[in-house]
Amino acid sequence: MQRPDLEKLISDRNLFFAAAGLVHSGADAYDHKDAEISALAKQIRKLDIADYIQDWFSRARTGQVAVNPYWPRGSAIATACFFVENGRFDMAACFAFFDSTGAMVDPIGADDFRMWIAGLPKVFTYFETLPAVQPLWEEYCRIVTSRMPAWKLMIDQSIKTMAEFFGENAPEMAFAPNLFADYNTDFVHTGNKIITIASEPDVESMLHEVMHTVVAVYRDKITAFACENGLSYFADREKMMELGYMVDDSAESIAHVIEECIVRAVSVVLANKDDKRLQSHANYGCDGVPYIAGQFKRMRPNIEEFERFIDAILQS
Repeated sequence: MQRPDLEKLISDRNLFFAAAGLVHSGADAYDHKDAEISALAKQIRKLDIADYIQDWFSRARTGQVAVNPYWPRGSAIATACFFVENGRFDMAACFAFFDSTGAMVDPIGADDFRMWIAGLPKVFTYFETLPAVQPLWEEYCRIVTSRMPAWKLMIDQSIKTMAEFFGENAPEMAFAPNLFADYNTDFVHTGNKIITIASEPDVESMLHEVMHTVVAVYRDKITAFACENGLSYFADREKMMELGYMVDDSAESIAHVIEECIVRAVSVVLANKDDKRLQSHANYGCDGVPYIAGQFKRMRPNIEEFERFIDAILQS
């Protein structure tokens, strides 16, 4: 498998194959104002793909969330790409990562999801041997290369900010572009490397994914709070259900939303974005983000002091 790296930027062929399969099956979450990607998507849709491959990608569309019918399986595919190497799928490591993130329950069922995602290596092998795909991959690499200079500035700023927060124990950060998913930001944690998967490496988005690994350490505390207090002031239940951040009223589902609100607030502050950005998260349904951000600005904790910040938020 070809994985050319340029410093902290990873152009992953597995990820391209997965995105191409989703586009061919009907996903259109790319930026339609992006002429280069729109033209490439048009070529992808013309591919003559075997029926069993089309069937596999059709099962990625769960329809759970109206604004993103491919949630959560579309994101799961993007993450799983990084656990497939030379046709071998390390499913144990992949599912361990899913568990560590507090990933939402698959709407069709855990057993169906496991059997379905196990077919990913076969999908990649098929695309590897499909001659018509190679020139499309080369065009995609050309587009990525042309955008690297601007991306590198944002990646470097993210790394600098994380170094200040973590000190000498800062994780390694990298960015893997998925230009066919303009509205999604996913991540994968392999070893000490945290890879953000998005259409561009916005500083807030990259910090957001790293902060998920920080806040996850305190998930037991957050879940205990959820058991006793529910959502409290953190978020709008109806909006969270509509957007797929909550699947039910269980403590685990509520804790997932609370974690998301904390991560969003901290990421905005660390990225030095203004109050308008905080309010946009509140308008989106994460009501508590401006307050949490205010507490973070007041306390300004580093990684060693972060538990005190979490306690202050939950106790307030």
